[in-house]
Amino acid sequence: MTREAVNGVRFVDIPWQSTSSLWGDESDQPAALDITEYGLARVLSRDSATGATSLLIKEPPGWHTAAAEAHSVYQEDILLEGDCWYGEEHFEGPTYFSFPPGHFHGPMYTETGALWLVTLSGAFDVSYSDEITVKDMSWYERATQ
Repeated sequence: MTREAVNGVRFVDIPWQSTSSLWGDESDQPAALDITEYGLARVLSRDSATGATSLLIKEPPGWHTAAAEAHSVYQEDILLEGDCWYGEEHFEGPTYFSFPPGHFHGPMYTETGALWLVTLSGAFDVSYSDEITVKDMSWYERATQ
């Protein structure tokens, strides 16, 4: 079955779920990443054949990734509310991002929390950079306090 039409659904009617239920939990991540907190997601639609997904993601203040990451699928993000650091660049919502397959982005950090609209062209997967890590970022101390 492919993605069905959605002719209007209220976000409050879609339950929040931990992104760990979508991406995997800490045991699925490299130990060096030390991911201890995940955001929340509302899955708006998903193509069961390709894994293409549209979702809202909410990250709490102080949330961060531990390294730059890339995916094998096309990813488009709209930062609707809040702020984020991608690497050393700071952004506030609303802001648009587009990452082709294989493009490393991040590490990412939000000081105030963030609400995202994210679309993925296929099933989510992730590769982490060994060269660009959170410890290299000017905001690292703020993120780990």
